[in-house]
Amino acid sequence: MWLTREEQRTLTILGLVALIGLGVLLWQRQRLPLTIEGPIGQTRAAQWDEQLTAARRVDINTAGVAELERLPNVGPALAGRIVEDREAHGPFETPEALSRVKGIGPRTLEALEGYVTTVRGEDGTNN
Repeated sequence: MWLTREEQRTLTILGLVALIGLGVLLWQRQRLPLTIEGPIGQTRAAQWDEQLTAARRVDINTAGVAELERLPNVGPALAGRIVEDREAHGPFETPEALSRVKGIGPRTLEALEGYVTTVRGEDGTNN
């Protein structure tokens, strides 16, 4: 069954309209905001970010080599030196005490800020 010239033209126009409509829908979908705008949305996002950061913190006094390797700028060798230092000199009092480990300087400490913690005292307070 062959289509007449008028039917071919009509189908072509309908196809073009459908493609244009699909393009508009996809374009609008990409422009949708991913977060809630305004002070309430920003507050909720900030609280959620703080909770995620706290949940991802690594206790440098109990973490093993594998867990320490997940930290930024910490590879297998540095993670091993952290564990060795902890075993030789006792637990770290604060995250800044990591500077006593060979290979950890100010830049590495800055990169680790917010990712590491130490549990001190019997009250279980975190740094």
